[in-house]
Amino acid sequence: MSPLTVKHPFILTIFGASGDLAKLKIFPNLYRLAEFKRLPADYFIVGFARTQKTRAQFQTEFSESIKQAFGDEVSPEVLGELASHVYYFSGQYSEGESFKAYRNFLDTTFGKKKLPHLAYFSVPSTVYKDIIGNLALVKKPGEDLRLILEKPFGTSKQTAEELFHFASQHFAEEQFYLLDHYLGKMSVRSMLRLRESNRILSHMMRGYEIANIQITALESFGVKERASYFDQVGTIKDFIQSHMLQMLALLTMSIPIEQEAKSLQRERHAMLSSIVCVPGEKNVSIGQYESYHKEKDVPSTSITETFAAVRLFIDRLDWHRVPMYLRTGKMLSTGSTTNKKHTYAVVELKKFPFQKPAESPNRLVIELYPTEKLTITLVNKLGEIGSFQELSLSETIGCSLEEGCLPEYATLFLDILRGEKKYFLSFPEIISQWNVADQIVRSIQTKKIKLEKYADGSEGPKSQHALTAMDGFKWYDIKL
Repeated sequence: MSPLTVKHPFILTIFGASGDLAKLKIFPNLYRLAEFKRLPADYFIVGFARTQKTRAQFQTEFSESIKQAFGDEVSPEVLGELASHVYYFSGQYSEGESFKAYRNFLDTTFGKKKLPHLAYFSVPSTVYKDIIGNLALVKKPGEDLRLILEKPFGTSKQTAEELFHFASQHFAEEQFYLLDHYLGKMSVRSMLRLRESNRILSHMMRGYEIANIQITALESFGVKERASYFDQVGTIKDFIQSHMLQMLALLTMSIPIEQEAKSLQRERHAMLSSIVCVPGEKNVSIGQYESYHKEKDVPSTSITETFAAVRLFIDRLDWHRVPMYLRTGKMLSTGSTTNKKHTYAVVELKKFPFQKPAESPNRLVIELYPTEKLTITLVNKLGEIGSFQELSLSETIGCSLEEGCLPEYATLFLDILRGEKKYFLSFPEIISQWNVADQIVRSIQTKKIKLEKYADGSEGPKSQHALTAMDGFKWYDIKL
C-alpha cells in the first residue's frame, strides 16, 4: 500500500453526474486513484443528476466513460471493483424536497455513520447557489462536509463577491475547496517548490533582478465541443483570469516560512491584489482565428476573442516597472507538428549596464507542456574576438504515471480527502483575479481595441508584438 493511500472511508456525491466534466475528468481520475491503490477499502460514490436512471444504468455509464478514456489500458478487475462503490440519485438542484429525499437516501443506504462527505459541483456555475442553499438545508450538526467548486467562480468581480457572500451565509470558508486544475499539475507546483528549496533561484526571483516575465500558452486546435460555453466568456475570462494569473502569482509571491494553506493563499492573494492592467491599446491585444465562425454553435456575428495578450504590472515596490506579459490563444502554431499544446513561463533577468546590446540576457525557462523542464541560459565570452556562446542548463522537473505521479484532478482529489488546501484557491484570490480580468475587459471597451483576425495555424495577431516592443523586449518563442 502506498504511504499516500487514503485509509478512512468517505462519501463522494458528484452533482451533475450526467455531464461532460464528470465523464471526461472525474470518473477517469477516480479510476486512476483506484488503479494506483490510493483509495480506502470502504467508500461510496453517488451520482446526483436530474435524469431518471437506475443504479445499474449509471454504473454502466460510469464504466463506459472510463473505457472510452483509457481503452485497452483498463483493468476489468480494477474497474469492476470501483463500479461496485457507485450509486445514483435523481433529483432537482433547485428543489429543497429533492435534497430532503437525497439526505434520506444517504441515511438509509449508508447508515448514519459520520463519514467525511465530499460534494463535487460538476455543474454550471449558475446552479451553484441552488445546491449550496439546499445542502445547507439538510446538513447535520458537526457534519464534515467539503464543497468542491470548479471555475468559473462567477463572471466578474461583482458576481464572484456575490457568490462569496452567499456561500459564507451557509458554510464556513474552510469547507470550500475552490479548484483550479492547473494547481494540480506537478510542473505548476514546481514553480514554488523550486524557489523554496534552492537559494540560487530564490535570489534570481526578486523583482529588482528581473527585466520581465512572460507566460505563454498556445493551442493548435480550436474550441471544439466547448464552443457554446467558450463563446460566452472568451479566452480572457476562461484562461487568463484563472490559470495564467495563478502561475504569475506562484512566480512572484513571497515564500512564507510556514508552508500552510492559509499562508500560501495569503501570499498569492498579496500578489494578485497588486496586479494592474494600465488602460491603453498597446497593453492589450485580442484576436479571433479565421475559421472560428465555422465552429458549431458559434454565431456568425460573434466578436469573442480566441487570442489575448496582455501587459500587466505589479503595484509593489520590489516589482516597480517590471512588465508581465501573458498571452494565450487557440488555433495557433505551437512550433511542433505533433504537440497540440505548448505552455511555458520565461523569467528574463536584467543585464549589467556594461553588457553589449547583442548579448543575450540570462533566462529562467519553466516548460509546463508538453515537456516539464527547467532551463537556465547563461552567456560565455569566447576568446579575445568578442563572440558569445549561449549555454543552457536543462533538467526535467516532472514525473510520469510510471513514476507514481497522478494526473492533476486525481492529485487534487487526494488533497481534498486529506483536508490539504495548499493548492486550492481562497475567495479573496478569486475576487482579485476577477478584478484584473475586469480591468482588461474595461480597457478593451474604453479604448475600443480592435479584434484582429489571424490565420489558422499562425502565430496570432501582429499587434501582440507592440506589448513587448514598447519596453524594448520581444516574445521569447521556444521551438519544440
